[in-house]
Amino acid sequence: MKTVPRLTTPRLVLRAPGERDILAWFARASDIESASLAGDPVADDISAGARWLALARQRLADGRAIKWSIDQPGVADAIGTITLSFGANEAKAAALGFVLGRAHWGQGLASEAAREVVRYAFETLALEQVTAEAAARNIASLRILAKLGFKHVGSFIDESDGEQCERFVLDARIGPLVLANQA
Repeated sequence: MKTVPRLTTPRLVLRAPGERDILAWFARASDIESASLAGDPVADDISAGARWLALARQRLADGRAIKWSIDQPGVADAIGTITLSFGANEAKAAALGFVLGRAHWGQGLASEAAREVVRYAFETLALEQVTAEAAARNIASLRILAKLGFKHVGSFIDESDGEQCERFVLDARIGPLVLANQA
């Protein structure tokens, strides 16, 4: 896949990230709490945004990931991003990751975006499994994963920052059923 498919939900549009998203990305990535909860380094210079976009495009071209910018109609800038990352040894699996700007927390938007991307993963990409990881203190992300039917499969310490994290999995036998019941 060399293009990012456009996905829509009742309140959101998920689309390919572009240059227009760099400022919104920088605002999220330079927010210490947001970056920390996402397990990302805090961006200290807007030039990191150009590298972020180039990496997203390269990972798409290499078949390693699909990253979407999340738009909410009526909001000028992208409110966040969501990604499916593909491992080299896991042809039928992907890891889900998402981050929203602080102003959009607690509105169910991350759940809505994640539900649509997981649906895409199972129905269009025919994946057998979607995994996710979240910091143990990121209660909102843990709730989203539970709501979508992800099962907790383990805990670990992130070696890059010493953060206690949780690992989850959703397989194709259960995921579509859970998503159908939420439609």
